[in-house]
Amino acid sequence: MCICSAFLGSQPVLMINDPELITQMNVTDFNKFVDRNKFVSGNGFNDRNIFNLIGDEWKQMRSVISPTFSSGKMRSMHPIIIEAVKRLEAYLATKAERKEEVSLKAVMSNLTMDVIASCAFGTRIDTHTDGHTSEFVTQAQRALGGNWRLWVFFLFTSIFPQLLKWTKFSPIDPGVERFFRDAVSSIAKRRKSEKVKPRDYLQLLIEAQDRGNGAHPSGPDTDDKLDTNAEQIFAETGGQALTGHKTSHPIISDDDFVTNSMIFLTAGFDTTSSLLSFLCYELAINELCQQRLYEEINKFCDDINYETISQMPYLEACVAETLRLYNPITTVGRIADEEYTVGDTGLTIPVGMFVAFDLHVLHHSPEYYPDPMRWDPERFMPENRHKLVPKTYMPFGTGPRNCVGMRFALMEAKTAIVQLVRRFRFRRSVNTTIPLKFKKFNFILDAEKDIKIEMKIRD
Repeated sequence: MCICSAFLGSQPVLMINDPELITQMNVTDFNKFVDRNKFVSGNGFNDRNIFNLIGDEWKQMRSVISPTFSSGKMRSMHPIIIEAVKRLEAYLATKAERKEEVSLKAVMSNLTMDVIASCAFGTRIDTHTDGHTSEFVTQAQRALGGNWRLWVFFLFTSIFPQLLKWTKFSPIDPGVERFFRDAVSSIAKRRKSEKVKPRDYLQLLIEAQDRGNGAHPSGPDTDDKLDTNAEQIFAETGGQALTGHKTSHPIISDDDFVTNSMIFLTAGFDTTSSLLSFLCYELAINELCQQRLYEEINKFCDDINYETISQMPYLEACVAETLRLYNPITTVGRIADEEYTVGDTGLTIPVGMFVAFDLHVLHHSPEYYPDPMRWDPERFMPENRHKLVPKTYMPFGTGPRNCVGMRFALMEAKTAIVQLVRRFRFRRSVNTTIPLKFKKFNFILDAEKDIKIEMKIRD
């Protein structure tokens, strides 16, 4: 067990990396650690984000967003992802024909932006044309890129929280906020006049807002059963914490509508592109693993769809091991809503204290993962999962407040890898960095230098 203390500005932080305590506090005693933070800025665009909502307001919004990721909804969005990956394939084919290196983070970021624009905003954008950048991409990059506003925001929250509330300062640039407010409002207005409603994230929010206003939108999804297969490996949700909470027809404000339309953007862009970049890198430098994955994919011939990508155990293992070794989010945090005694340690956490759970240390502990710095998908193969120490693997967090988009992220990553491995052979180039080094002071795990490989079209 390892527990230590630190300070985030003037705010004391308790850091924990013991798997039993993490599970106890996030699952069993979730009601005492419901909130991620207490960042109240007075700016609705920031405060109404599901990450920043607290208590019952978070539960209501989670109940609205969660059905987006049912198997029925994701099955309907899967062809959209396929089309986005095919656009990337065409771009990479030109690179391969010219024998040009590929900068993985750049091309995977383009892919995830394409998917987000299509599945969350119902917008087709051009992300793979060299020398051309759409306004959507430009504004999204402004929203996601590290900038002075983000650092000032965290300075305020950690040292001058009252000043944050008085000034209503937001980490999002006002110009970016205006762009997405206008874009989402325009799309929503167009959707309401269309007879055929697409089954995507934005449409779900439109219907939730209509229900809250007493309207009767189109009928429910005929398949809202959640796919729990992924949870056997990637997360323990403890979803019972929401049981009994009345969530029917919550009122969805305009701020809720706009800021939670951006959840796909803020939560799914950099994280999924990082997962894809690191996975392609490992396949390039581990050719036997790549060949084994190619052979598994080939067993399905041309029958690649939403169901078949979940029937590939080695693909699942490759994704799982990449998230262990290169988890994009290294730490998750919660706020104590009441005084709490930590296990049998005798330590008492006061109300309002921030607790950080160190997932990076957990995933890289030799106690749980022998030779932890080696990328080894065998760890997660069905015949070896009994060797894994329970509760030591949580790439999407754990408990009811784990990543709401986990299933979507996994579907997107698996679909992309299947399509790309079928078409291309990944190879290390003269500029492939081995081993990787990582940037410091980044919120998302990122390589210090561009991850470059070569891609060759398979015969």
